[in-house]
Amino acid sequence: MLLKQLRIFLAVVEAGAVRQAALKLNLSQSSVTKSIQQLEQELHTELLSRSVHGVVPTPAGRLLLSRAKLIEAELRHARNELDELHNAKSGDIRLCASPAVAMSLLPRAITNFKRKRPGVRFQIQEGIYPHVLVPLRSGDVDLAITLVPEKPTDDDLSATILLRDSVTPAVRDNHPMTKRGQVTLADLLDLEWVVYRSSKTGRDIFDHCFASNGLPPPARIIECASFACTLGLIELGDYATLLPTQIFVNSASRIGIRPLFMRTPMPRWDVAVIARANLELSPVCLAFLDELHCTAQQIHLAAN
Repeated sequence: MLLKQLRIFLAVVEAGAVRQAALKLNLSQSSVTKSIQQLEQELHTELLSRSVHGVVPTPAGRLLLSRAKLIEAELRHARNELDELHNAKSGDIRLCASPAVAMSLLPRAITNFKRKRPGVRFQIQEGIYPHVLVPLRSGDVDLAITLVPEKPTDDDLSATILLRDSVTPAVRDNHPMTKRGQVTLADLLDLEWVVYRSSKTGRDIFDHCFASNGLPPPARIIECASFACTLGLIELGDYATLLPTQIFVNSASRIGIRPLFMRTPMPRWDVAVIARANLELSPVCLAFLDELHCTAQQIHLAAN
């Protein structure tokens, strides 16, 4: 089994078609097909099958897929370490970040890091906790930077809290509630709320805010699976939502939304960086981890 065969196999599965995989790899369709056939012959099993949804892995193919992704991740880290050994300011870092982190902490950290290491290549995907753990565990990403209700304690994960934070009600600029000074959650019950919910977690934290203060959830709710649409609704309408406070550090005027000053205690919703516990991160990933800590500290100082 050759590494090239595994890369071609991964590309076909990700593309869902031989033609698209060949275009991505700059190979002919016949060479891609031949590589897959050779791999199947060597392993004595069928790895791919055709369906109405395109080319999909068989049960044996899914097993090989999970291993191939981990092998590819280890090779990526090896290349990064070799680059670091030769003092090259390059390498690959793959990240998964929650939407609020992708608007605040992450762009700052990457911008600062790229000034010092312009050759480093980033690949970023978006997700929320706990769904970010799926690409992390499979080796698709090196680090997950995400909001968490509590620090993960899974044995196969290594998690560090970057930024202590909490959620806060937020409304558009010039909303009548912004002129009230300090308010309580009870004051906000009659508002219509937008709940960002791409998973059950979003609704859980929303309901917990009110239940922990002995209040029922508001009667008028819009559930939205798009973070961008949630912000758009808040900016343009008389709605309220819950957002992490760190999103407002140096960015409130940019998004046209402002937090309300609360007398009611609000639940924790910290920013954590998570890696696989059994993976030794490459030097370039460790250097970026340091940059994340520095950026988080800057946000903490600015917020205070």
